[in-house]
Amino acid sequence: MAGYLVLGAGFGMIMDSKGYGFIWSLLMSGLVYAGSMQYLAVDLLTGGASLITAAITTLMVNARHLFYGISMLDRYKNTGKNKPYLIFALTDETYSLVTQNQPPEGMSKHTYCFLVSLVNHLYWITGCVIGALAGTLIPMSFEGVDFV
Repeated sequence: MAGYLVLGAGFGMIMDSKGYGFIWSLLMSGLVYAGSMQYLAVDLLTGGASLITAAITTLMVNARHLFYGISMLDRYKNTGKNKPYLIFALTDETYSLVTQNQPPEGMSKHTYCFLVSLVNHLYWITGCVIGALAGTLIPMSFEGVDFV
């Protein structure tokens, strides 16, 4: 939770400092949910990068997810309607939790994977929105925040 909130807040502040309001942070964190790629996307958006440049950059930055995904084929088998979301919400932190921890007694692995994915995603969204709102309300220089 702490990592998602802090890093999400940084992203939200950067989005706000570049002229994108909290709605953009909310939408991007909810629909893109790509952590480091979201940070990079801010520069791509504000720098006028072409669609092909953005697509290639995204593929290179997120290529590790191809390997994560392959290793999750058995774990996510027979997850039904949750499968698309489980694939979408697979982040480094979520991968670590769902592969290393056992679900609580009485909870299925599939339910556990879904809930971990959902809660992590909600932490990220919350951090991004808090950061965007803080960026609007707190007058400060954000120079260097994008580097951090």
